[in-house]
Amino acid sequence: MISCCDKYVQIKLAEDSKILSKVLSYAEKHFSRNYRLSSSVLILDDGEALKKNYLINWCYHAANHYDISDNKVLENALAHSYLPIRIKMIKSTDLLEKIRVKIQMLGTSRIILTLSKRNRVAERYIKAMFGSHYIGMSQNEIYLQSTNEYFWENVMRFIGNRVIHNIVLSFEYSDFNADEISFLTAQEKELRQCYAILDSQFGDDFELVKKRYLKLAKEYHPDNFYGENESEILNYTTRFHKITEAYKTIKHAEHVHAI
Repeated sequence: MISCCDKYVQIKLAEDSKILSKVLSYAEKHFSRNYRLSSSVLILDDGEALKKNYLINWCYHAANHYDISDNKVLENALAHSYLPIRIKMIKSTDLLEKIRVKIQMLGTSRIILTLSKRNRVAERYIKAMFGSHYIGMSQNEIYLQSTNEYFWENVMRFIGNRVIHNIVLSFEYSDFNADEISFLTAQEKELRQCYAILDSQFGDDFELVKKRYLKLAKEYHPDNFYGENESEILNYTTRFHKITEAYKTIKHAEHVHAI
């Protein structure tokens, strides 16, 4: 995973990946000004654009061997190779990209899959999985034809495959239980949505919900994403605020109920 900021080009590599040891060896051998920090290596050499470009290319194609069609990330990184390079060593689980998929009915014959953010790997996977059921895409919404044969079998298979390469999918089914919640007030529906935001279900023990909140808040805290591009920072910041507000709403509801 490669990103740029105004101070450096950052390359994230898993601590247990085979490429990390090779990259560290390359940096030590070819860059005289490289500094090992607690969880990263900072390459500060000026005038070494050719070597830096080689390193960036190498890491990009090694990390994206299954999907190298979108070269915008690579082009942007190469355009900023005059900056220092930061090799960030992280746990392999931290490299997983999480995408929420909201499934909605559109009339009686179509379904919309709304992705929480654009991702070419996920989009191509969905298109390939649904084949003739696939209608098209607009921004982060994918349209599917639900009247074709075997459509629902594909839906269940899609929901069952929660991990695609380095992407973890989670699902929302807001319209499938519409009859069940039609009698609820707007406030009650909002409360249930808050539980969903915290990867919980209405009625879960508050202490369990609190643990999930703390885990998500730590994961999406804006301080974790210094050095990422602005759109990614905005996505995570927005998610962090939603998580915080959802927890406050549930906590308030629990307090009122206790009284």
